Amino acid sequence: MNTEKAKIEVWSDVVCPFCLVGKKKLEQTIESQHAQNHIEVIWRSFQLDPGFPQNESVPSMKNLTERKGYPADQVVAMCGQLTASGKPYGIDFNFDNALTFNTSNAHRLIHWAKEYDKSNDLKEALMTAHFSLGKDLSSDTELASVAKSVGLDSTKATELLASDKYAVEVAEDINNAQKIGVRGVPFFLIDGKQGISGAQSDAVFEDAIQHILKDRSIVTGTSGAGVCLPDGDCQ
Repeated sequence: MNTEKAKIEVWSDVVCPFCLVGKKKLEQTIESQHAQNHIEVIWRSFQLDPGFPQNESVPSMKNLTERKGYPADQVVAMCGQLTASGKPYGIDFNFDNALTFNTSNAHRLIHWAKEYDKSNDLKEALMTAHFSLGKDLSSDTELASVAKSVGLDSTKATELLASDKYAVEVAEDINNAQKIGVRGVPFFLIDGKQGISGAQSDAVFEDAIQHILKDRSIVTGTSGAGVCLPDGDCQ
């Protein structure tokens, strides 16, 4: 049996609701299978809207209706469904207060946090700040504050945000996603072999983790449900 930790690389975006649901599903499964010491989760960058202006923000629901062109009733229905899907995993989606922003700086911070083994904590805190607390994460001050909340140095975070450090790493993640055919997020790559696209059912994650624990064999990939696309649609 391979005794090295299995690697699960996860491409996701901070403003992707299904990415948060998928994160919770994966973590819940790893915990329930007592696999914490056998699996390493690596967060990879992906931007659903890389063209969104830097240092600006707009209410997320307004962004979907006015910038993306979705009918208001469709947006309300989609947000209602997402809110319901998050409840079983302890997620308090508050789309009325959520602010869309360019996530490149948030991704740079997550790469930096890996140096301190804090990338998972920061990822969670940033998504909570966006989806539940309505924080304006287009602001470097707010980003540094979130970093501080998970035990990172806010002064160093501010200095990083004023530079272009980790921009290359973010770009590499996005390019690699394109190379392996990622069209929407979340996307989970297990040991570089098999992908799971979307926040699939709990059973899919349970099956994947069980296979890892058994013999590190390739799991059967699935796709199509619980995914957010670059056009703003979360299916």
